[in-house]
Amino acid sequence: MLDLAGLKDHPEIIAAIDWEMTPRRAFEAYQIKSPGNWRHRALAEVYYFYLSVWRGESRLLLVKRDYVKTQEIAELVPPAGLAAQCARACQGQEMPRGQCALDEPLKKWLRAELGL
Repeated sequence: MLDLAGLKDHPEIIAAIDWEMTPRRAFEAYQIKSPGNWRHRALAEVYYFYLSVWRGESRLLLVKRDYVKTQEIAELVPPAGLAAQCARACQGQEMPRGQCALDEPLKKWLRAELGL
């Protein structure tokens, strides 16, 4: 799995990140397999970040998701304050449990770290 420095060595991955994709949207499209997409296997692969807060952890993950599987590509260490703020904002979220969509401050930090 890549860290921040390793991810910076892969500009093709950085360019492919979907900054608007959320864990919920990915779950609905790829896990539930939306009726209009899965029959034709038209689901393109997607790269997106989310904050994992499962069982008290605070991991910032970049995943690659396609029709068949989800693969963790990178794990980055965000500033503790930004991670905690994002985690508080998603408390009580139903689906998918433990996966928080990034809030704007965390996205801004990430973009700056990736040189975007």
